[in-house]
This record gives sequence, C-alpha cells and structure tokens, in this order.
Amino acid sequence: MTLVDVFDAPSRWTALDPVAARAKELADRLLPGGRVRGLLHGRPAGHPLHPAMAQLPIGTSVSALLLDTVAVLLPGRSSALGLPARGLAAVSVASVAPTAIAGWADYVDLHPDQQRTAVVHAGGNAVAATLWTLSLFSRRRARLLRTAGTVVAGAAGALGGHLAYRWAAGANHAEHLVHLAGDGKEFTDIGALADLPEDGPAQRWIGDAPLCVVRTGGDVRAITDTCTHLGAALHYGEVSGSGRDTVVTCPWHGSSFSFADGRVLSGPASSPQPTVETRVADGRVLARVQGPPLP
Repeated sequence: MTLVDVFDAPSRWTALDPVAARAKELADRLLPGGRVRGLLHGRPAGHPLHPAMAQLPIGTSVSALLLDTVAVLLPGRSSALGLPARGLAAVSVASVAPTAIAGWADYVDLHPDQQRTAVVHAGGNAVAATLWTLSLFSRRRARLLRTAGTVVAGAAGALGGHLAYRWAAGANHAEHLVHLAGDGKEFTDIGALADLPEDGPAQRWIGDAPLCVVRTGGDVRAITDTCTHLGAALHYGEVSGSGRDTVVTCPWHGSSFSFADGRVLSGPASSPQPTVETRVADGRVLARVQGPPLP
C-alpha cells in the first residue's frame, strides 16, 4: 500500500454516506445563501476561500509547536514561552469556526466520493480543535495537548490537500480549454449558422475545446462548455436572457455564467468561465476562445 492509497481510501468508505448526506443537508440549510454564500465560495477572488483561511489555524498552531519545542530544549525559557504559545493556540481555536464554515459551503456541492474524504478531513480538524481548546484549560498537559492537536491538524490538512489536488475539489475545471483551443489569435469555423438550433444550447468545438453555443436569429453567443466548478457540460443546462444578458446555468449544481464575460453570477463556482468571441460570415459561425476575465 502506498501513501496515495492511504489518502484515497476515505473516498471509497461508503459507510460514511449517511453521515455525509446529513452533513450536506445541515450545511445547505444553515449556511446563508446569495452573496454571502458566494463570498464563502471565494467568488470575489476567483478561487475557493477555505484553503486560504486554513493557513491561519495551521500557521498559528505550528508556531505554538515551535515555541514548545524551544521550551523543551531551553528549560530556563519555558515559563516565558508558555504564554505566547497559549495565545497562539487560542488564535488557532478562534479561527477554526470561520474556516470550517467556508469549507462546508464548498462541501455541499461536491461529488459523493469527494464528500466522504471531506467528512474525514473535517473530523480530523474537529479533533485538532478540541485538543487545542483543552490545552487552554490545562496547565500540566497544555504542551502535550497543543502538540497532539497540531499533529492531527497536519494529517487532516494533508488529506484536505489531497482532496483539492488529487480529487480536484475546488480546482478550476475549465482552465485547460484556453490551451486546447489554440493561441486565440485566429478565428475557427465551427459550423453553419443554419445548423444551430434556435434559442437552445448546442455543443461545438474549437480543436479539442468544447463550446456551448446559443443562437437567436442571426446572433450567436458562445462560452466554453466545461463548467469551472466540477466539469459538467454546460450545453445540457438552461439558457436564459438574450443579447449581452444571456446566461447559462449548469445542470449539475446550478452555477450560472454570463455569456458576455464568463463571470459567475450564482452557484458554487468560484472561477469565471473562459469566454468565446464569435462572428458570422457568409452563413458560417467563426469563434475563438479567450482567457477568463478578472474576477
């Protein structure tokens, strides 16, 4: 068994599904929606908020661990270092709740296998927070409790990193389309205007990059077809509005994107969608993929 197998294991623990489903239900019910939910997803930054917030409890707990290590190596400084170590542990405890809230906002719209891993990740963090909290009320075992909490948090954090990178929870699933579509300098013929359905999304291609294309009369608008959130095909979604106000809503988790500039309008997506410039010439539709806009 390799380390990869160890980190992958929670994704296969189907016994966690009832717990994961209950956690999803509670988080969806208790967390605020609208702009607040968008902020928790990290939409203003264009990437998830939770990993960035996790730096505070991890950083302060590791700093406390370093002070405790120095105190062991230099017994004469033990009492002087105890107070700042305790203060750092208190900051760790205080920062756990807002960090967890941002994580649970993302958790709601993950796939079941990702949610199983996320539940284990969250459980480890809960144990770490409990140990840090107990260290604040213990004099004889404070150092031991802080150290144990930091070790557990490190393991939970490693699993969270595996969830983000190995299982692509929170990753931008459409960034590669810009590269698959070429350099974006030249327009590509993606088909006849007459072949596109009226007022309904259709899939077309630039090289290996899929597009979601909508035609209204002689007006054609397009956006990259792979949802930035978890990779669903947007041309299976619902299109609303017209002109520059045309919007597509992802069929999986309800993220809505503007055809005009790719911005996320609602839903769990945090990264904007790469946009597509279109032209119609001699009855043919020409398109080229552009990079995502600034958030």
